[in-house]
Amino acid sequence: MQKTALVIGATGLVGKNITEQLISDERYGKVFIVSRRTAPFSHPKIEQITIDFDNLLELKLQDTVDECYCALGTTQKKSGKKGLYKVDFDYVKTTAKLCKANNTPKFSVVSSNGANAKSVFFYMRTKGQMEEAIKNAGIKQVSIVRPSLITGQREESRISESAGYYLYKIFQPFMIGKFRKLRPISAEKIARCMIKLNQEEWDGNRIVESDEIAGY
Repeated sequence: MQKTALVIGATGLVGKNITEQLISDERYGKVFIVSRRTAPFSHPKIEQITIDFDNLLELKLQDTVDECYCALGTTQKKSGKKGLYKVDFDYVKTTAKLCKANNTPKFSVVSSNGANAKSVFFYMRTKGQMEEAIKNAGIKQVSIVRPSLITGQREESRISESAGYYLYKIFQPFMIGKFRKLRPISAEKIARCMIKLNQEEWDGNRIVESDEIAGY
């Protein structure tokens, strides 16, 4: 029997890659994509849902959803501290609540390398707090991927990330051992990792670091 997947944040770089891989995968018969604006997809498997994320818990899904992929995220430069916290923490936590309410057994979310609820850095602290909230959401199987710098073709240019990528590229040969997790990772590989993780079965929470993601 084919599965049904839900993708939150399908207009972003990782979300787009997740969606593209899901619709080309014969194991999936339907893919719900939920976003704040119309996503650039047209495929028989896809059902688009446009919603204000402040009202996300009001979303009613008639179909049973087997897997949820959450790829929400913004930047402090674009949204400010309050906006980043709202997207990267509040909306992700609400997505987990939605999945719990709809009895979705598998939840996969994009976090960040260095995520730590007690970090002195706002972004890492936000991601860490998000992880803790998701772990305690009561979902049967949770996978948290922690990529380093994400590479791929974005709709919007992020100058700081582009500069960072070239610096990483210069120093990449020296990123070995415990520093391997700092290597840039493509959105395509992150998406592939998340989908493969959901083909496995376990109870509880699993964190996959950036160097592990590259192995999928």
